[in-house]
Amino acid sequence: MPPPRRHLFWREVVAQAFPGMTAIAPEGIRAELARWRLGPVGIARARSARAQVRREGNRDGHNVLLHLQRRGRLTMLHGDAAVSGGMGDILVADDSRPYSIDISDANECLILQVPALLLGDDIGRGALHGRLLPGQDPHVAFLNHMLLGLWDQRAVLGDVDDGVGELLIDATRLVCRERRKASFIAASAETPVAHALRHLSDPELGTASLCAATGLSPRAVQKAFLRETGLTPTAFVTNRRLTRAAEILVAEPGRSVTDIAFSLGFNDAAFFSRCFRRRFGTTPRDWRVSGARPS
Repeated sequence: MPPPRRHLFWREVVAQAFPGMTAIAPEGIRAELARWRLGPVGIARARSARAQVRREGNRDGHNVLLHLQRRGRLTMLHGDAAVSGGMGDILVADDSRPYSIDISDANECLILQVPALLLGDDIGRGALHGRLLPGQDPHVAFLNHMLLGLWDQRAVLGDVDDGVGELLIDATRLVCRERRKASFIAASAETPVAHALRHLSDPELGTASLCAATGLSPRAVQKAFLRETGLTPTAFVTNRRLTRAAEILVAEPGRSVTDIAFSLGFNDAAFFSRCFRRRFGTTPRDWRVSGARPS
């Protein structure tokens, strides 16, 4: 598809696959969508550069959609709430209700679509909308492995019995039961500072993603950082990344400066070098040669 028309074509593809959904993307976006039907459920794999999708609510059906992150990050906005998930996490949406999703760059996501009626009345479907199912939960990890295994082997499993779809519904019930509600919100129980320390390598880490992950307002996030660190979120994250980079430069002499920068959430090696010189008064390469340690 010629670059000037890609965003329009992508909008058509998304609307056909997910009725009621509108894709908002820059001209020339690189993206792809593949789908597979297994009996009553559908699986889709979406790969996309930075974009957004919005849904006003599907009047023609009622499905629960589980978004499994393979790369990048999704941030789901619904009403006044926001929730963000990274690799291995699952975000849950009810397509009969309005929401939007911000998609990070270099994103890959598997989407499992299950008719809501097939989940049963004990699930508490209204409470699922906008929930984060953290990847460290063993039941969530089990569903992840099922989906990834099926998708990666779809070429040889094309004629698999539709009963496999029923197995996916059972696995979805397992992770979505109301009695597991506490585990859905466990990931957002940590402070903004603790979350930032766990996600220093995430290039999307910033005030917006911290708000989405913790459910706090931007002002509350700023106050939390000032109270615990005396710094703004941006200053704290940059400082910790640079300190860690200084340690790695000496401890791992075989790694390139660019690789270290990217592994710590910097998107630009030149910008990383400028920040490093400003922080330590020397270049990353000279720091490595000197064998210094950050104070």
